[in-house]
Amino acid sequence: MKLLKMKLVKSLMIAVLMTATPATVFAKDKKMSGPEVIEIADVSIGLNGLVCDFCSLALNKTFKKQDEVRGTHVDLDTKTLSVALVTGETLANDDILKLVKKAGYTVTSISHKDGTNAYTAPNKS
Repeated sequence: MKLLKMKLVKSLMIAVLMTATPATVFAKDKKMSGPEVIEIADVSIGLNGLVCDFCSLALNKTFKKQDEVRGTHVDLDTKTLSVALVTGETLANDDILKLVKKAGYTVTSISHKDGTNAYTAPNKS
């Protein structure tokens, strides 16, 4: 009887944990954020105008609405936005420029992990 109760409790605990776990944890390309994005980032974007955590929030929110984006991380010290993409997806430089502008900032550079489509903002002198 005691063994049966223990098995029942264990089964209930597993069921509770599984229902409390977001479905994205089981997805192939789950959404993510934070510094771990830097290690797998497909795109690194240099930015002007970043000064505080609210800047970071605005950029993260804008980019995460995109279906192609798996995760983002803004580093205020280096003024860089790292973007991890969903496997097999791409994000064109023109789209990146529009998204950054929509969030209220300007791009200084864009570099892609695969080395293609590098972008450097024109010098405004």
